[in-house]
Amino acid sequence: MKTNYKVAYDYEWKRLQQRDFEKVARIRNVKYDKEKNQFIMKVFNREYILNCNDETIIGSNDNHVPNAETGVMILNYLSFTENDMDRTNKWLSLKEIPNGGMMFYPAFYKSSIVNLIKVFGYDSAKLRICGENLGGKEIKMGDIAYEFQVFPKVFSRIVIWEGDDEIKPSATILFDSSVQYMMHVESIIGLGGYIINKVINELGRSESEHSIILNLD
Repeated sequence: MKTNYKVAYDYEWKRLQQRDFEKVARIRNVKYDKEKNQFIMKVFNREYILNCNDETIIGSNDNHVPNAETGVMILNYLSFTENDMDRTNKWLSLKEIPNGGMMFYPAFYKSSIVNLIKVFGYDSAKLRICGENLGGKEIKMGDIAYEFQVFPKVFSRIVIWEGDDEIKPSATILFDSSVQYMMHVESIIGLGGYIINKVINELGRSESEHSIILNLD
């Protein structure tokens, strides 16, 4: 039996197959190789090849295959609308995304924002390690914040306000408002969780490598 994400993955491929591929490449700022019938698209600092012949997604350098949930978000970015959008530099929290953001936000807060606070809320400088490793840009918001180019035309910011003995820490994830015209609200919510997990996992990877170096010394 197919999982819900696999059903959605197949659906997004079907919808993408109905698009004009060269137009998709232009409006979403991705490459399209007409001879191979493939899209080439960056997600953070990893490049993926989307093969439209066999409907697969694979890392161009490491053959990494994203899970179905991530695949759905990548495909939704390409297939959802034909709006040709540029960034607005107006930033929205996920609860401000129209058509469902507020409804989904409480569950998203518990599953993702809480983890962001636990990891960085009392040591916000750790975000700098993740931000640099993932190609982010430090910006002036909160106590520390990083902006990431997640997809070619999707920009996100993670902001941390550090806590102490008297003040509870807090955090948020923001998206450039243009995202609402390029992706379905559920995919945007999923993307928010993906970004947060990506950042947290990057910290874990960096600390593990650091531990190995210390042990070798």
